[in-house]
Amino acid sequence: MALELEKIINKHESVLKKYRGLYVFADLLATFLVLYTLFVLFNMRDIFLMFPAFEPYTGSKYSILGSEIIFETLGLIVLSFALSLILTAVRYYRAEKKDAITLIEEKYPVLRERMRTAYDNRDMDNIIVRDLIGSVVIDSKPVQSSAFLNRKKLAKDVLLTVFAVAVLVYVAHTGYQTTLSPTDMDEVIDKILFPGSSDLVSLEENGGTSGEQQSNKDLFGEPAVIIIEGTEVDLEIPPGAGEGFMNQEEGEERDNASFIQSDLYNPEAIASQSYYENLPEGYRSVIQTYFEQLAEE
Repeated sequence: MALELEKIINKHESVLKKYRGLYVFADLLATFLVLYTLFVLFNMRDIFLMFPAFEPYTGSKYSILGSEIIFETLGLIVLSFALSLILTAVRYYRAEKKDAITLIEEKYPVLRERMRTAYDNRDMDNIIVRDLIGSVVIDSKPVQSSAFLNRKKLAKDVLLTVFAVAVLVYVAHTGYQTTLSPTDMDEVIDKILFPGSSDLVSLEENGGTSGEQQSNKDLFGEPAVIIIEGTEVDLEIPPGAGEGFMNQEEGEERDNASFIQSDLYNPEAIASQSYYENLPEGYRSVIQTYFEQLAEE
């Protein structure tokens, strides 16, 4: 009877392992298709343009199974599959794993505590253990391995897979894609690192700013007025004059004064004699004769 009990437990445990493998495959496939669909919709192929190492390969085509696949598509497939493996492994590692005995006792309350007790004491040989094992074997005959199948989990994975495939077919047929791209992350990063950059005013070439033009009308403030011998005189600072305060009327007269231009040269000008005076006394005539000969040539 103990051997028969072990066969029953091992049979259900083998089926349970197959179901777990089916869960992992369905979960991996659904995750891969969903990730790949999202990558296609959000133009994640542009991410390869952001890395100089991949830039030479962008646009290249590779022949796989008789069909040509561009580098960006192949890269998205590899990236999606790698992320799917990681996510599936994490979920499978964190998931609660139950053995066949626990599941049988949950599905069939009549075997609760009895099956585990009989299996743990199967090596003992007494009338109580033999009677317990015999009754457990009889009550285990209605147990079906299909009862361990988590149909809700499989249905969820199948729905996600069908939805992702439908979206991919629609995108391939219509060419629909969103306007978002990984290259837009540069602007987001700039806003995060420099949140107040939009309030800064850029300088123009002439030294001004790109904001509203400010008038220089009130640059020197209100005009100053002084009283000299009972007469009010308006004073101002002429820009660039550098002569301090002056009477506005005098400034206008000076600006309007006529300017007399001198001739290009003075016809009465004569050569300076300092050149001859600086020559040595004994060589003055020789040097003068030398330069006169040069002038004649």
